[in-house]
Formats: sequence, structure tokens, C-alpha cells
Amino acid sequence: MHFNQKKHVSHISHHSSHTTKHVVKEHSSRKSSSKLVNQVQHTHATEAMAEPAYTVPAFRQRSADEIEEYQRVSSHVGKGLASIQMELHRMRVATKTQVENIAIKREVQEMMHKKMTSSTETDKAPDFLVALRSHTVWEKTPVKLFCTVGGHPRPVVKWYKGGKPVDPLSAPGKYKIESKYGVHSLIISRCMVSDTAEYSAVATNSHGSTTSKASVTVKTCVVLVFSSVPHLTVIHHSKLEITMLDRFGVSFGTEGGSISLVCTVVVVPDLPNVPPLAQWYRDDKLLKAGKLAEIKVGGGAATLTLPHLAKDDEGLYTLRMWTKDGTTEHSAYLFVKDAAPSVAGAPGAPISVKAFDINSDYVLVAWKPPNTTNEAAITGYFVDKRESGSATWSQCNDAPVQICKYPVHGLSVGHAYHFRVRAVNSAGISRPSRESDKVTALDPAERERLQVIKLDGKHEVVIKDDDLEGYVTLPGEPTDMHASEIFKSYIVLSWKPPSPRGRAPLWYIIEKVCTGAWQRINTAVKLQSPRYPVFDLEAGKKYQFRVYSENLYGASEASKPTDPIEKVDEHGKSVPSAPGHVVATRNTKSSVFVQWDPPKHPNHLMGYYIDASLVGSKAWFPCNHKPYKHTRFVVHGLTPGETYVFRVQAVNVYGLSDESQESTPIAVEPALKRGVEYATPSAPHGITMLSCDGASMIIAWNSPKHCGGSKINAYYVDKRDADSLAWKEVNSAPTKTRTYTVDGLTEGTFYEFKVQAGNLAGVGVPSAPSTPLKCEAWTYAVPGPAYDLAFREVRGDSLVILWKAPVYTGASAVTGYIVEMAKKGHHYHPLNEEAIGHRYLQVTGLEAGAEYTFKVKAVNAEGVGKASQTSEPVVAKALPGTQEIQCGVDEDTGDIFLSFEACEISETSDFAWSKNYKEISDCPRVAIETKGKHSKLTFVNPDVSDLGAFSVVVTDTDGVSASHTVTEDALNTMLELSYNIRHPIVPLKHQLNYEVLEKGHVRFWLQCLKMSPAVTYRFIVNDKEVTSSDSHKISHDVNTGVIQMTVDHFSKASEATYTVQIHDGRAKNQSSLVLVGDGPHFAEYLSYHVDEDCTVLLVCKVANVKKETVFHWFKDEEEIVLETPPNVMSGSVALPISLFSRKDQGHYKAKLSDDRGKDTSVFDISGQGSSASELVLQCTPEGIRLQCYMKYYTEEIRTAWLHKDSKISSSEKMRIAGTAEMAWMQIREPSEKEKGHYSIQIMDATKSHTRTFDLSGQDRGRVVGGLPDVVTIMEQKTLSLTCTVWGDPSPEVSWFKNENEVVSTEHAKITLEANKFASLTITAVTSEDSGKYSINVRNKYGGEFVEITVSVYKQGESPPEPKMGGRGATPAPLASKTPAKTPTPAQTPIPQTPTPSLKSPTPSLRSPTPTAKSPTPTPKSLKSPTPPRK
Repeated sequence: MHFNQKKHVSHISHHSSHTTKHVVKEHSSRKSSSKLVNQVQHTHATEAMAEPAYTVPAFRQRSADEIEEYQRVSSHVGKGLASIQMELHRMRVATKTQVENIAIKREVQEMMHKKMTSSTETDKAPDFLVALRSHTVWEKTPVKLFCTVGGHPRPVVKWYKGGKPVDPLSAPGKYKIESKYGVHSLIISRCMVSDTAEYSAVATNSHGSTTSKASVTVKTCVVLVFSSVPHLTVIHHSKLEITMLDRFGVSFGTEGGSISLVCTVVVVPDLPNVPPLAQWYRDDKLLKAGKLAEIKVGGGAATLTLPHLAKDDEGLYTLRMWTKDGTTEHSAYLFVKDAAPSVAGAPGAPISVKAFDINSDYVLVAWKPPNTTNEAAITGYFVDKRESGSATWSQCNDAPVQICKYPVHGLSVGHAYHFRVRAVNSAGISRPSRESDKVTALDPAERERLQVIKLDGKHEVVIKDDDLEGYVTLPGEPTDMHASEIFKSYIVLSWKPPSPRGRAPLWYIIEKVCTGAWQRINTAVKLQSPRYPVFDLEAGKKYQFRVYSENLYGASEASKPTDPIEKVDEHGKSVPSAPGHVVATRNTKSSVFVQWDPPKHPNHLMGYYIDASLVGSKAWFPCNHKPYKHTRFVVHGLTPGETYVFRVQAVNVYGLSDESQESTPIAVEPALKRGVEYATPSAPHGITMLSCDGASMIIAWNSPKHCGGSKINAYYVDKRDADSLAWKEVNSAPTKTRTYTVDGLTEGTFYEFKVQAGNLAGVGVPSAPSTPLKCEAWTYAVPGPAYDLAFREVRGDSLVILWKAPVYTGASAVTGYIVEMAKKGHHYHPLNEEAIGHRYLQVTGLEAGAEYTFKVKAVNAEGVGKASQTSEPVVAKALPGTQEIQCGVDEDTGDIFLSFEACEISETSDFAWSKNYKEISDCPRVAIETKGKHSKLTFVNPDVSDLGAFSVVVTDTDGVSASHTVTEDALNTMLELSYNIRHPIVPLKHQLNYEVLEKGHVRFWLQCLKMSPAVTYRFIVNDKEVTSSDSHKISHDVNTGVIQMTVDHFSKASEATYTVQIHDGRAKNQSSLVLVGDGPHFAEYLSYHVDEDCTVLLVCKVANVKKETVFHWFKDEEEIVLETPPNVMSGSVALPISLFSRKDQGHYKAKLSDDRGKDTSVFDISGQGSSASELVLQCTPEGIRLQCYMKYYTEEIRTAWLHKDSKISSSEKMRIAGTAEMAWMQIREPSEKEKGHYSIQIMDATKSHTRTFDLSGQDRGRVVGGLPDVVTIMEQKTLSLTCTVWGDPSPEVSWFKNENEVVSTEHAKITLEANKFASLTITAVTSEDSGKYSINVRNKYGGEFVEITVSVYKQGESPPEPKMGGRGATPAPLASKTPAKTPTPAQTPIPQTPTPSLKSPTPSLRSPTPTAKSPTPTPKSLKSPTPPRK
């Protein structure tokens, strides 16, 4: 490197060094004088980091002049280079800032341009493109809230804090509001805790406003110098599959020994470097590896080794391993018994020694007392301590302390200690307990007086409250002096340190007074903690205390004296009362299940000790060695076949309670199973009186908590006078109910009762005697108490309470009930202001885990009656694994059901179903099926009578129950789904249609959307099935879905109702075609025969008639009125013409009509009838067909077809043929050039007849097919009315409902596609959509008006089923008018392209009612293919 370059570097480095020093000094000058040491250290550190100045190498020698010149030049050059370097640096920073601003501006402009170009140029309401984001910051650090807002005109943004506007002028320098390029920001400098709030930005323009909110949380940073933050267990999800094999069982150990709990596992995949994650818990508390617990996972096993057993290790151990499916776990109990005592008869070692309320020279040591069975009672305890690192123990108290707490003072500040406890009785001193965890004597107030602040993320500044208080010499006086612990042995005085306290070391002086002057009590102790135990107080005297704070400058004023304090156990500070009734039941061949009632006065209960004794032996032995917190316990390690009794003691800080009553003796036998002897029930409880008439009482009781493994089938009641000890049997014969009337009582006498329950194993233990009940006639007007309070569906926030009506109703009938509730430790309050009429109530809004009790009061016209007996306490907590009732529809059968799976069950459990909490028994409306843990209630023909709350309770469990309310909407939905499942339909693409072929053949066909090879079908003609034969060829094609039947020699006799019934698996459908009319019609047209008396009878047969159908006779268009009106219901009508002569010649017509339609039949006796009908048009799959029906047609009759007066020859395009009753011409795939005037000339030997048809295209508007006459559809379905319209020019289409025009909406949408396919689609139909609909199709040549009746029925109702041959709710082409003089078929429209299946107007495919229930309606254009009768 060149010398000048090196020199340049040197000056730059030197300048940087000075600059750094200058910045540091400038920063340091802002600090207070108390930070002088930190300033000097910071400056030295900065100087040490600076680079040294460049030194001229020794080998470069110059003369004195050269040196002088060099120094002069280098001085100027160095200064110049430094200035240039500073200028360059400034320019670089300025240029970089400018470039960044330009880039940001360009990026924002591009984003805004994209936003503007993607939206319209019209005005727009404000919108937050980037919303505010919440922040959590440290105190005295800045925070910036920003958002991006769009809208036109440009919105104005205002800032709010907690709903109040942010005013930067209210706190100069604190708030800064900026707005650039649509980005709005609020900057809060040096945040304080008071800045914690919800901030909002409100953007407003002329089109509205919008708001974005975010929260700012400011935290105070406190340096926890003397403690560590507890480590939270992190749940690691494993990808391993783990199966537990050999699992550890119930284990037994001894103090001082060791034990290992081992569980073998199979791990897939078994990777040496990826061991499974296993966690061990004791009583749900996570264990950590250490000197007291060694945890090992590997080698196909998970092992927990406890090398130094103590009674503290007793408990329920759980191994929990993480697998890919969650967790797998196993639990078993570990018992640890006392080691042999050092002195015979000495007590066991205390348990769970811990230190609390740790101060600089004081701690409070607490422990749990050991169990004493055959040993003498404990008289006190010695507390020992040792410093950490030392093996020497020193005794803290000279005399034994009688409670399980002891304040240890005189500790050295900053030293760590361990503590242990020894119990003392008349025989000696116990072994020492396990030592406590290490604790360090420190003042906890020091932690609160420290704060740490980070500057620029690099430097930390620790601030004490002393620095904020300023320079203080004398401390302030302490406050809030009181006695935190008061016992017969000692009291502990506590107070709050003074504020301000000063920087000098502080100690306290305590004085007491009983009578006379104040006396100092800590003369020999320099007290540094705000705690002090006082031992040497005289019993029976009251003292007052006060405290001074003192330092080297002097003492403060005295604190306010305490209230008078006496060294005596306060009220309630004693051992608990004895536990309640103890019940033992069989569990396994070596264990017994023991449960008991908690003590009435727990007095800060720690737990329970359970003792056992062999029957006949007076020696008791402990079942557990560490206080157990629950009221039921499984005693293990018993000898099979032996008989034991059990007792329980409650434990608190004062020691052990009195022993409970002994349990009933029980033999240790295996758990209850089928084929093994059952256990007897536990005792009933809760005996209460329901009514009394002065000579008898009605009593009731609650069922036993445990049935003993079999159903309870008997109860026995005993009684005695309250002043007597002898019990008398009340009922020698068992009663199965839990109420009983006790007769033969003496009025005014008090009686006690007890009850025993019996099952297959025998009679169980008796209940505890009831409270004395006075036999006194009840005469009050209000009702007696409700009884038998029970709970169902207990969840974390709700439950259902049920009860039974009072036996004594008072002066009038019970009209309702009031339910009262009390949370544990609170008063009762009513849950319902108005009395409820039913005997259940769902209680909501409970606190999870809280304990509640309830009472119920009956109400009548006279007032509120006596409260029921208080219910048993219930905890608002669901049983583990609780499930709810599921409601659904069986996918196979369509049955609607309720199902429930119990989370637990016993061998004697039953599923009891109820409706509205009334038990369902032998109800024909439901069927109940139970298998294992699952029970299913299936509805039989469900309807609105099945609405209500259905519940189920599993007996002989801990309250497994659930409920489900069946609503009308839900039932309707399930009914619809059930109907669809039970009645699946085969979807049809085309309904049954017919086609006339050559030589009198007629083809009947329909097309399914899809069918399986297993499809079956039947053709039915007039209710008679037709099978495939030579005259009726029946076939189908699975690929195309076509089912067809070809009939040879179709004649008048073939007129009938044709039906196809299709079965494809469980799906069904049918379609019908009536070729003789779809309303009332003639089954046989007019004919005549001559009677014996030469009377001519014109006769006809009618079909599809009803009482309202009318029948008229006409001759030459004049009505013939008969004396006796025709009886159409007989099916046959006759017109007698007696003495027939020439005057009786003419045109006779029979007319049949009702509201569904009409039909006519003509008989010509004039001899001048026409030989052929008019030409009609028929749609066929190949195209269109022109047909002419004739009285007779043979091949000898000559016919000629003409198009535009040109004769037509038969070809593939235009095929000419005929049958015995009809001549026709088939036009395949008609096009524009086939339009025009068509005619047929029929010639015989004497005359000719011409019939014409105009296909020129100048046709009036009309409907040519697709619409039904009647539509029946279920609510919430979609109705599509679709038809093909015809006309040239194209017609206009209008829809009407009840003569009012329908306007297209989202609900009712009108479409017209290709000027051919008109549709009205109504989504989610309701009953309001029922009515008379019509379509008007019209052009300049005329039009047509067609009506459709729509009927909407509710879900769950059965749709009307039309009769066979009647009009159905499926589309059919509409008929044009038929000439009045001849019964010729109606004209058939020109066919169009078939409507796509998705737009098919067939309502049956959209309705849940299968078409199999209603035959396909008859197309009006297909009334009769037969020619007029001769």
C-alpha cells in the first residue's frame, strides 16, 4: 500500500476514535452524578476499542528540513483528507436516504396505482388496505402504529386512544402524527404504562367512515436477580408409534430403600438417535430427573428409579408417552411405608417439609404430620436446619412445637439453607423427614425495587427505587403491622417496609405493651426482615405491638400499634372433625374400595389417613402413609379371603382428627363379575319426612351410592323412639320404592328411622339414623317439601335438576315450583322468579369446578311451601369422556334415531330414556335397542307429537347422562331425508310416450337418465300386467336407458291407461300414459244395440269420473233432457230411443265434463258423416308426423300426399305409410325447406276427400308441450315449470299467478331460451307460492293461454296421491281444441329439440315425493289415437 494511502487510513481511524469519544462523552454528560463510575468505565472501553494512529516506519529516514516540510504538508493533507472523508460520509448518508425515500415513494405510488387501476374511477368509501397491528413494548421505548387507507375522495384519518381523540398538543413531544402517500402513522415516544390502551384510526370521507383498532401493551421490565422464571413444559408431538407391553403395577416400598417402575414398550420405527418422549408424573405433578428421581428411556423400556425412598414419594404414578396419535399412558399407585423407628414406639417421620414466606433472616417452615395407628400421640416437632454445602444440622427450636408450622429466624442474608423435621411422642423422637428444597435468605422487597431498561438493544441500565427517592437519610415509619400467624405456641408479626427507606442499611426495632410502658423485645437481634416470631408471651394476656425502622442516621417514628393480640388458637383453628360414614366394597382379590363422607368441620383440611384392621384383632395398620386428598381410596396389599374393617382420620396443620366410625366388615374377594357372589349395597341416606297425619308418617330416602354389583330389589325400614335405643322392624316384607308409610305412631312423639337396601347378595349396611322427626299432623295450607332431588347432564357450565312432587299438597293443588341454588360458601338464591309447572329445570351459567347445592319449594294458591331437603353437593364438571346424544337418519332404513354412547358403564347399568324427563316405558312410538355402551332410540312413524327434549341416563354410574331437543325444523329435515332414503326414485329423462309405426304397430317408450343391469320393470295396461309376447314385444337398453313395448295391431280395443313400473335396486319410479283422456273420459265411445222390445239404446262407458262430473245428451246440438239424469258413477250411460223412425235420424253427442276437463263422443245416424278426420301433427324421436284418422282404411283406397300442391313420393326423408285406422307421413329431421302447405287426398271409387295442414311458419303463438296441469311439491324445494313454445314469428311469453303478472326475481326467475324454451323457476317454495299459474304465448297471428295449478305441502305431510289414470304432477303437452262434431284426437304440436334433462320441467324429479306414487299424467294431445266410430 502506498504511504499516502496508509496515512489516509491512519487519520480516518484517529478521527473515528475522537468522534466515538465525543459521542460517548456527550451521552455521558446527560447522566446524573450517581452514574459517574459507569461513565468512566464506558469511556475507557470505548478508547480501548479505537484503532491506534499510524506511525512512520523506522526504516524511512529524512533530514531535518525534510521532516519539517513533511510535517507541514502532512498536517494540511491530513486535515483535508479528514474533511473530505466527513463530507463524503455525509453525502453518502444523504444520498442513501434520498434514494430510499424515492424508492419508497415509487413503490407506494405503484401500489396505489395498481389499487386505483384495479378499481373503478367512481367515488368509493374509505377502506383499510393495511390495518393497524397490536404491539407489546417495554416501558420508555417508542412504538409506531401505521395503516394504509384507500378511498375517493381521499379519506381523513383521526386517531383515538380508548375512544378519546389523540391531541399531540396535550403532551408536546409525546405524540407524532404523520400522513404520507396514503400511509398514516401515530408515533408514541417513550411509552409509559399508562399508554397501555386500545388505539383506533377512523378514516372518513363523504361516502362513509371505517375504523381499524389495535392494542398497545406497555410492560415494565423487572430484573429477577434472585429467582428464575419457571420452565413451562413443552408438549412435543412425536411421529413414533408406541405400544406399551409389560406395565408396572401397584408397588410397595420402604423409607430409605429404592424402587424402579418399569414399562416395556415397542417403538416403531426404533431409531437409536430418536428416543420416544416419556414423562413421569406423581399425583399429576411432572417429575424432573435429579438425585431423587432417575428417568431413563431406551432399550425398549421406560424406567423411573427412586433411589432414596421417602414417604413423600407415595402417590399415583403416571407414565405418559407421546405418539403420532397423541399420547398413551399408564398409572399405578406406589405405597411407601415407614422405616423401622430408631426407638420402639416412636412415631413415623413427618412429610412434605417446605419453606414459605422467605425473607432475609426469616422463613416459615411447614410440614404434614405422620400417621399414627398403634403409636402414642405426637406431642410436638423439632425443626432442624443446615447451610447448603455443610453436613451439620442444628436444631432451631428448644421446645417441641405442637403444630405443623414453625418460624425460623436469625438466618444470614444471602445464605442458602435446608430444613428437616422430627416428630416427638412419649416413646421418643422419630427419624428425620426428607430435607426440604434449598432456599436462600433474601429480602423479597429488593426484587420489587429493581428495574432494568435496555438502550438501543445494547446497554442495560438498572434503576433502584432509592435513585428515584433522592437523597434520604432517616427512613420512614413501617406500616400495616399485624399478626400474620397466631397460635398458642407463638405469634408472627408482619409489616410493610418504610417508604422512603433510604440507601443506608435498614433494621427494625419491635416493642410490646401489655400494661404500663412499651418494652423492646428484640434487644439481642438486629432484625432485617419485616417478619418476627414472638414466643415468650403469657397465656391469657393481650398485647399490642409497634415497630420502628432504623439506620445509621437514626430511627423513624413508631408505626401504628396493632390491635390487642392474645396468644391463643383462634376460632376454627383446631383439628378437623371426624370423617363421616365409611363404606367398604369389594374391588379385587387383594384390594378393597373404601369411601367416606368428608368431615363437617374441615378446618383447612390437608387430607386423610386410612387404617385397616382384621376382624377380631385390635391392631390397626396404616393403608396410606401420606395424606390422601380425596374421599375414596383403593386399599391394596390385603390378604385374600380375610375380613377387614376400616376407619379414616382427617389431617390438618394441628394434627389428626378423631377416628371415624369403623366400616362394616368386608371379606376381600375378587371384583364383581357374572358367576361370582355379589356384594351388598352401601347404605341409603338422606331420610326425610314427606307428610304426617298424626298417626302415620310418609318418609323417603336416597338410593345407596353403590348398588353392590346387582340391582337393588328391596328396602327395609326400622324405627325407634328418639328416647329409646331399641330399633323395631317396620316392614317385614321388602318395599321396592324409596318411599314408605309408617303407621301406628303416637302423635307428639319424636321418631328416628334407618333404612337398609338389599340385592341378590343380601341386605346391606343400615343408613345413619335420621334426625328426630315429630309425629304431628300437618295442617298448613302451603305444600309440603318436594323430594328425591337428582342431577342429570352435569357439565362445566350447566346441569339439569329433577325432583318429585310433594306428597302433601296443602289446601290446594300444586301449581309450580321455585328452585334455589347456593354456591359453596354463598347464600341460597332463587333461580326462577315465576314458578315453573314441570318438575325439572336446566341450570346454566355455572362456574366450572365450583360446588353447588339446591333446594326446591312447591307453590300452590296459598303460597310457597316448605323447602326440600338440601341436595347433595354437585360439582359443575363433566365426567371424562362425556358424549352427547346424536340425532340422525339411518342411511339404509331411513329410520330417524337418537343414539348415545356412554363414557362408563357397569354390569348392572341400564339406559333409561325419557321424553321431557318422563320415563319412556312400552311406548309404541319408539323402539329402544341397547348393546354394550351404546343405546339407540328409533322413532316409529315420527310426527309433531314426537317433538320435545329426549334424555337418557345410565344407571349405576357416576351420573352418565345427556339430552337432545327435537325441534320441528329438525324433524321436518329428517323426515324429508328419511322419505328420500326410503323412497328412492329412478330418474327419467323422458316420460312414457308413444309412436305409431307401420302396419298399425304402436311403440310405447320412455327413457331413464341411468339404470343398472339389475333393473326390472312391468308394463301395466288398465291395471293388468302385460308380458312380452308376439303381440307385445317388450325390451330395454341399459346403455341408453330406453324401455319400450311394441304393440301389434293397435285398435280401438287398445285404448287404455298404459303404465310402466320400474325397480332398480331400492329405487322406484313409474310413468303412465292415458290414451283415452286425462280427465273424465269415455272408456267406450257411443254405440248402439236394439233391445227385445225394439228400443234402440245409444250406450257408452265412462271412466275417471266423480260425483261432480256431469253428463249431457245432445241431438243436432240441442240438449236432450231426460226425466232421470244419467248416473255417471255407474260407469255406463244409455239413451233409450223407443219406436225408432226417420225423425230420430241426426247427429247424437254425449258430453262428459267436470273441473278437470271434458270429453265428447259423437254418433252419426244421419248417414252424411265425414270419412276422415283433420290432419294432425305428432312429435316422434325422428322428427314430425302428419296423421289422418279414418273410419276405415285399406290398401285399395288410394291416397296422395302433396307439399305446396306438388305430389310427394315416399323416401327416407318423407316416408309415407298407413295402418288400418290411419294414414300418415313421417318427415325426418325437418328443416326450413319442409315448411309449407301439406294436404292428403283420399279417393275411392265414387268420391274423394282432401285434408290440409299448414306448416308455412305463419303460426299463432302457442304452447306445444311440457307443462303439467297440476303440480304438487314439498316446501323448500325448487319448482321448474318449463315448456316449448311455437309461433312464427316468434311469440312473446308472459307468466301470471292468480291473474297477476309475474316479474322475474331471484325467487321466481323467468327465462326464454332460443325463443323456444320458456321456464318459470321458483326456488325454496313455500305455501305462499301455491296458486293458479298461467302462461300467455302470443304473436300477431294469435296466441294461447294455459293454466297450471301449483300446490305446496309442508315437510312431513304426505302428498296427495292421484288415482291411476288421473292427472299427475308431471309435465304434459297442452291440447289444442278438437272439432266439436267428431271425437277426433287433439292436434299434436310440431316437435322441437328435446329439452335438456337438467332443465326438464318434470317436478317429480325435483320433489321428494317419488313419481311412483303418482302416475304420469296424460298428454292432452294424446287423447285418443282411434278414429271416430262408425
